[in-house]
Amino acid sequence: MKTVQFIPIVILALALTSPLNAQVESGETALEMTHELLTNALKSGNLATLSAVIHPRALGFYWQSQSVVQLRGEYSATDALPSVLDDLSKFMTIPTETVYRAIGNTGIVCMSATLTSKQGNKNLTRYLRSTWVYINADGNWKLLSWHSSEVPLTKK
Repeated sequence: MKTVQFIPIVILALALTSPLNAQVESGETALEMTHELLTNALKSGNLATLSAVIHPRALGFYWQSQSVVQLRGEYSATDALPSVLDDLSKFMTIPTETVYRAIGNTGIVCMSATLTSKQGNKNLTRYLRSTWVYINADGNWKLLSWHSSEVPLTKK
């Protein structure tokens, strides 16, 4: 008798959670695609794509800066990005691990990466960890905040 009662509960639980799993995967897949679009646009210097993917009120930090970058009406992504692209063009970035989470209208991307200098004979390697925060506005993921810092321990 206990087995008969247990089976309908399992079926009900699976039926209720399956659509939720599909929505989470769908949200995380779209977040991953948007983040890949952003990172490819950063590598290629595509300002139009970057401006489309970055929220107009985004904020974050420049490389090795203590000052917060705040985008708003008078200071847009188009104004902020040339110096970011100049910094990034000096390095080749190789992601080592990337994890995506989408919960409701919030998306988080945590990434570790190795940056290797492209500058002549300088053999400079840096290990970074980054957090990217996205919001889903009108069905599109937009980058709202970002931060990267060097990994405090030596990479083994």
